[in-house]
Amino acid sequence: MSTATTKSSVDERLDGLADQLAEIRGELRRQREDRERWQELADDLAPIAEEAVSMATRHLDADHCDFGQVASLAHALVRDAATLEAWIGPLRILSALADELGPLATPATASLNARLQQLDERGYFSFARDAAGVVDTVVTSFNDEDVKLLGDNIVLILRTVKQMTQPEVMSLLGRTAVTLQEVESGDTAKTPSTFALLRQMRDPEVRRGLVRVLATLRTIGAEHGPATTVHTGGN
Repeated sequence: MSTATTKSSVDERLDGLADQLAEIRGELRRQREDRERWQELADDLAPIAEEAVSMATRHLDADHCDFGQVASLAHALVRDAATLEAWIGPLRILSALADELGPLATPATASLNARLQQLDERGYFSFARDAAGVVDTVVTSFNDEDVKLLGDNIVLILRTVKQMTQPEVMSLLGRTAVTLQEVESGDTAKTPSTFALLRQMRDPEVRRGLVRVLATLRTIGAEHGPATTVHTGGN
């Protein structure tokens, strides 16, 4: 090997070593700069951290914090983390649902307000207030004994009301009311004679009416149970 070739090889190795040394110096410089920046940050945060620790210590001393309770609470949170997560899931869903329904709530509220205004104009609320007063009067008019008796006889009362509201009974009451009004509005100054009353007895409807009156009187006079139905022998 010639002397020129050997010299060229040595120069290449020296150049490679110089490049590696340059890279090492650059890395060391960057590490030094990073350490200096972290040191400056630590120096800036040290007073803040010291003040925060001091403040926390003062608050803990003032509130008489029990670190045992804090540890117990932390243990409970870790132990029941799954339960808390199960609770949080539905809350998230409800929150998302509320966000979705938010834009729809305003029209629904406006429609509800309009409906309530319409009911108020028709007098529903006034009627409800007056009805509440009537209910209050009824409630204050009965004592405990009256309420007990009402409870004992409520079935009988309902049965009686059911019978009174039958179509034939209501029709009879309506016809009776109309007849009484006609009699009151007619000429009642003249008292009918006995023969006039006897002539009216020939009217089949009058005889049927008397049968019903007698049956009613028998029912009223009976001590127990309904009275025996009165049968007619003919018109």
